[in-house]
Amino acid sequence: MKKAILLSLLGAMMGLQVQAQVNPQEGYVITNDNDTIYGTIDYLTDEQNVKQCLFQRKGETEYKSLSPSDIKGYRLAGNGIYYVSRKFDGENGQELLFAEFLIQGGVSLYRYYHDYCNYFGFVDIDGKEIIMRDDKLNDDLLTYNKKLQERRQKVQEVNALMSHDNTIANRLWKMDLTSEDLTKMVKRYDEQYCEAEGDCIVFHYDKKKAATVSHRFYVGAGISYASYSSPDYGLGHAYDLRCSEYNYSGVAPTFLVGADLHFPRFSKYMNAQVELSYTPHRYTASDVTQEGSHPKLTTNELAGRIGISYVFCPEARIKPFLQGGLNISLHTGMKEENMSYKYRIDRNSELITRVGTMEYGKATKLGIYLGGGIDISHIRISAMWRKAMGGGAIEKGCGIISAAYLF
Repeated sequence: MKKAILLSLLGAMMGLQVQAQVNPQEGYVITNDNDTIYGTIDYLTDEQNVKQCLFQRKGETEYKSLSPSDIKGYRLAGNGIYYVSRKFDGENGQELLFAEFLIQGGVSLYRYYHDYCNYFGFVDIDGKEIIMRDDKLNDDLLTYNKKLQERRQKVQEVNALMSHDNTIANRLWKMDLTSEDLTKMVKRYDEQYCEAEGDCIVFHYDKKKAATVSHRFYVGAGISYASYSSPDYGLGHAYDLRCSEYNYSGVAPTFLVGADLHFPRFSKYMNAQVELSYTPHRYTASDVTQEGSHPKLTTNELAGRIGISYVFCPEARIKPFLQGGLNISLHTGMKEENMSYKYRIDRNSELITRVGTMEYGKATKLGIYLGGGIDISHIRISAMWRKAMGGGAIEKGCGIISAAYLF
């Protein structure tokens, strides 16, 4: 029954994931007649953004796929990323793509994404364009010399295009070819040498807003309720040792630290989760040995969890969520005290009953977790259920309720 419920919950979460693979952002498109139409843009990956714009006009319910030939460009609201339709001369000929417009001035700068590589186009006031590929110079001798020669040629061409600044070539050799660094270089050049061509306008998007991955960390504490039964010590045949089995359950404190990783270009609603927790388990069995003592189970658990969460209202102040994933636990110092066991001195002797301590030591368990909670500003309240299997004390189930601070 539990397995059926578990599979149903996991299936529901995967269904939510499939439905949530859009990243709607407010923005606008510029038509070929220079009209501006506002609506919602499904902002996805670089590979998809350069080939099409998925646009939903205000008042409409469906997205339309617009190609670089259908519109002049599109942009996200709030001075967001800006794509314009441009012809790109690649290795397989000329192709019409959406290029990211980084800077407009006496020398303008564009970023093309083609065949999983970044290309940067430097365009002067007359429309002459030099395209420079972001080739990483590495230690591969088969490609190093070719890349070095191509880089040298392109550096010379860009240096000629921006001939008023004699530091351009040296800076291109030393810097990484990134949108941010090249935008700074071209902006500085335009402001110093191209005032006659008009104001320099920077369209380069804010790094934080456009990040492909964002994160939030959290620290917290809570309580766990767990149920265990005695470990299988595995010594019965070797020593003729027979250990009694006891059931343990109770409440223990738990301390946790973790992070949520958000991939906005993949989904607005899904997060990846990574979490570590520490729980010192100290339980007393309700059973009583012949000597009148209660057995005790002690183990220190360090658990790691990795999974996904689905946030229902990511832009609201109160954000309910579901979560689930894999759990791996390392138990140390596992032992039972005041437990009853029997043994023989030799093969022909009577069984002798004793009460004492049995140490298991370390054990590793692998399992799953499911849960949910709410985020209210910087506070997270959550609950989860976990089931793990492995060595040591047999875990029948564990529930955790916790509160954490997000930052």
